[in-house]
Amino acid sequence: MTLNRRTVLQGLGGSLFASQLSFLPRIALSATPSSYQALVCIFLYGGNDSNNTVIPLDATNYERYQQWRTSLALSAGNGDAPIPLGSTTYGLHPSLPKTASLWDTGDVGIVFNVGTLVDQSLTVAGYQANPTGPNVPDNLFSHEDQRNEWKSAISKGSVETGWGGRIADTLAYSGGDLVPPLLSFAGPDLYTLGARDAPLCLPATGPFLLKPYLGKTYRSIVDSLATRLSNPAQTPYADEATTAVQTITTAGIGASGLLNPVLTGANPVIDGFFSPLSSSISQQLWSVAKVIADNASLGAKAQVFYADLGNFDTHQNELVVQAELLSELDDAVYAFYQAMGALGLTKNVTTFTLSDFSRTYVPNTTGGTDHAWGSDMFVYGGSVKPQSVVGHMPALNPFVSGQPVGPLDIGTEGRWLPQISVVQYGATLASWLGVSAKNLPTVFPSIANFKPQNLGFLNPAP
Repeated sequence: MTLNRRTVLQGLGGSLFASQLSFLPRIALSATPSSYQALVCIFLYGGNDSNNTVIPLDATNYERYQQWRTSLALSAGNGDAPIPLGSTTYGLHPSLPKTASLWDTGDVGIVFNVGTLVDQSLTVAGYQANPTGPNVPDNLFSHEDQRNEWKSAISKGSVETGWGGRIADTLAYSGGDLVPPLLSFAGPDLYTLGARDAPLCLPATGPFLLKPYLGKTYRSIVDSLATRLSNPAQTPYADEATTAVQTITTAGIGASGLLNPVLTGANPVIDGFFSPLSSSISQQLWSVAKVIADNASLGAKAQVFYADLGNFDTHQNELVVQAELLSELDDAVYAFYQAMGALGLTKNVTTFTLSDFSRTYVPNTTGGTDHAWGSDMFVYGGSVKPQSVVGHMPALNPFVSGQPVGPLDIGTEGRWLPQISVVQYGATLASWLGVSAKNLPTVFPSIANFKPQNLGFLNPAP
């Protein structure tokens, strides 16, 4: 195996510094916007059931929804009525009242039926004729594969980088070369790995502190590793590997010196929004907010943040599990939005969701749902075009057991063929952050296969 930058990075990220550190110095490829901007990705692990996250409320489709969803249908009679979204014909899961309030103020948008796609030529009939054809994404309905395809925006072949990392590859230096433009509060992840950049991985709570030779244990680890790597009999890449060890250690010490006071210190402007909350996602977003609050002192101009929430793999007991998780998401995102408002940065920070896939429309026999395909995503922030709806909720057929749930169902359980690609969704977000049209094909290699390339749900940041 060739010992290259990524090999060293993965080895050190997995053993030496665990989840604390996983980045190397970077090369700036383009200028950043004149004012601060940030993207905040929240990955909903396990595949959130978007069919019970956004619900049709017009009379015809709501009746069909109840007939197809049977025991999982949300209704006033069960005490869990959907929350109407203004003048639209949609409602939100009852665990999302704060998201509904953001809809009322014009600060959240919905992108319907997004998913992994190779191009725009695939039809339901084409999929049914050849489910493993050249224009069908690899390994549909597999958690690991579909996560990787969402995070990489590459639906065919092997992947080594994610589109968050590739966005970071295009961004200029920040933090005096010590704080990279991409920070993860959910550990090392494909989404955060670029061709030149990998993220600074920070704890969701508590300090990020790395000092020179933290006692004999740390010193012995570094010395032992450097000795092994510099042994010519063991590797022909000794000098490069030793330099990598030294570089990572030095960069980690510098970054921790800048960020530890930010993460552990009190911030009276934003802390009150998060202090009543205890979920993992709220703690992650609190830490993101602290870093954003100090963007000027850190020298940051444009940043990408990564957080996650799970487990949405609701094969059973879905009504209870999804309600709890969506409530955590609702509280955390609302607190984060309030914090951005207190900082005067609501239009400068855009938060968005990703997930493995949606769930089948037809429930299984254990009070849950199985793996599906196209899903609905939320985009939050002051730059979202007010009450923006992109795409269309998949239409529902009249209920006939054993027949397709709707025209976009690739079978008979309600697995929707996506009408919007994760490439288009990601490219819209990347363009807002300042990725140039020239660099978009680098970030999204298959972007030429899709039109429009910008879905238009974001206004320019100030």
